[in-house]
Amino acid sequence: MAEPSESARGASPTDDDDAPVLVDTALLIIQGEGGDAAVEAECERARAFAAEHGIALQEVAARAFFDSEPPEDAPRHWIVIGEDRVLMRAMDAAEGREVGLGLLPAGKLTRTRGFYDLPADGDARLALAFRAPELALDVLRCNGELVLGQAAVGDVPFLDRRGQALVHVQERLWQRWAMAASLFWTACRRLFVITPSVIRMHLGREEKPRRTAITGIVLLENDVDSAAGRMLGEALSARDGRVTALVLAPTSVVRYLGFLLRAAVGRSGPPLPRALSYVRTEGLVIESDVELDYRVDGMRHRASRIEVTVNPQALRMNVGARFDGMAGIDENGKDTLKLGDLPENESRLALIRKRLPLFTHALEEDFKDLFLLLKDSARIGPDYLTLSVLSALIGTLGLLLDSAAVIIGAMVLAPLMAPIICLSMAALRRDFGLLRQSATAIGVGVGLSLAVSALVALLVPMRMLTPEIAARLAPSLIDLGVAVFSGVAGAYAYARESIMKSLPGVAIAVALVPPLAVAGIGVGWWDGGIVLGAGLLFLTNLVGIALAGAATFMVLGYGPVKRTTHGLLYPAAAAVLVAIPLALSYARMHFVWQAERQLAHSVYRIDGQTLELARPMVSVDGGLVRIRADVYVDGAATDADFAALRDRIARELDRDVELDITVRARYR
Repeated sequence: MAEPSESARGASPTDDDDAPVLVDTALLIIQGEGGDAAVEAECERARAFAAEHGIALQEVAARAFFDSEPPEDAPRHWIVIGEDRVLMRAMDAAEGREVGLGLLPAGKLTRTRGFYDLPADGDARLALAFRAPELALDVLRCNGELVLGQAAVGDVPFLDRRGQALVHVQERLWQRWAMAASLFWTACRRLFVITPSVIRMHLGREEKPRRTAITGIVLLENDVDSAAGRMLGEALSARDGRVTALVLAPTSVVRYLGFLLRAAVGRSGPPLPRALSYVRTEGLVIESDVELDYRVDGMRHRASRIEVTVNPQALRMNVGARFDGMAGIDENGKDTLKLGDLPENESRLALIRKRLPLFTHALEEDFKDLFLLLKDSARIGPDYLTLSVLSALIGTLGLLLDSAAVIIGAMVLAPLMAPIICLSMAALRRDFGLLRQSATAIGVGVGLSLAVSALVALLVPMRMLTPEIAARLAPSLIDLGVAVFSGVAGAYAYARESIMKSLPGVAIAVALVPPLAVAGIGVGWWDGGIVLGAGLLFLTNLVGIALAGAATFMVLGYGPVKRTTHGLLYPAAAAVLVAIPLALSYARMHFVWQAERQLAHSVYRIDGQTLELARPMVSVDGGLVRIRADVYVDGAATDADFAALRDRIARELDRDVELDITVRARYR
């Protein structure tokens, strides 16, 4: 390595103590034989800088220098001026030699400046190029070809340089967003025709290759500011003797779409999308039975074997400040393999090798564990019977006491959620054994709850329709919506063991026990209206949970879409039948809300009298609308005035009206 001269040590544009140390001799390697104005201008600047700082320069044309072996007495620091292809040849020649490089990109095709964090200011870039000592960097090669920034195998939308270039070349923000949206739409149009490539991936020192299916791989070296580098959210190093790879291996269209959304909006940092795996290793070999497309810094190639090698710290070069804090080689360090969602199971590969399914299919071991859990949950045992009785007792007493807290306690204890979720899986998979088991458990639980609630209603000497009871007598489509989303949550919680603790919250939300208890109270009071209203609410919850649970299990991959669609027909048909009275109830509820809103503080002039309605309460009984309200009058009003008021309201609502009023006098 050339020793810096004493004059160079003290020379700098600022002449301060922190001035960079410069080399005393350098070889100036120039692209071409002249004619490129940008190259010529950079050469003149380099010569002027060297003369100003007392640096001896030897000049040589790039082609002549690289076509022959560099002489032994050549300076050990090379200043290379030209486009990326010339700079890459200089790196090839300098790899493994005791020489240092200073890069001065010039010309049109120069992305090196961004890759190596070279200063935008020309004077600062010159000072960096002539600085000593240089920093030792890894050399990444893909099938022997030097990788400046990144290499990409297959299709990696938004993560490779092609997509990024199309976005960033746009001048205005709205144009960049429009281009990103266009790329996203183009990628979405290919969602259902994507064919993953089955490969064998040799990682580092692992003896056995990993067989998997990918749609693309991004290999990162110096392009740490790319979308792929930002998405990783970790400090990457070009000095650690390892290659960093992001492996795009979705197991379904939904997961691939999730990756596209994350990449399109440019969200950075962990956690990675589930379609991505992360590898940091000493080397990587990708083999396939067919040729794969791959690109090295944008240049396209094809091969059935792609070997990625890293020559640790084999290139000494002057680079920007971003590289100063990068981690070096850790001799005892291990490879980083975050491959939790990488499809390696042979059953999984068989499912996705021809075409990505819409949803990720669960594997046999997933089925086995979940089926065992569901069967155990739907078993009629002492615990199930005890909790059914206790929840019914507590729920009935809470309803009679009009205590929401007591009712919530009954909801948490209720064991009915488990067999209903089991019923969802049985209907989806058309497993008649599981269907009988879950239906029996539901029937026993419902029968016990009704019997206990009816007995309590008979024993308690109080027959008052509390607000908590009344609230469960007129279910509507809103209640069906609650049941559907609760079914989604319940099925998802059973399929994901890590969130099973959320089940009590689901039980509270769906409220299975209170409507059963209300129906039992109706039985004890011999009130058919209460039984029908509360029974419809329970049936709504049952059907909604069963349908949504089955659909959720299908989305989670517990059965192919074409096969399991038939299993959804029965709960869907039941939901349609239940929705008919619920829709009528919702329409009635909407009419009541509109009528009360319309009548509140309405003022009517009848035969010279002013009548103002306040606090109206509307109910519908068949075709008759009953209105209870306070009426403020100024002076005296007769029965004829109130009859005229009733007729006026009936015309406004276009319904027969029964008016129950409390007359209040107003004195001013």
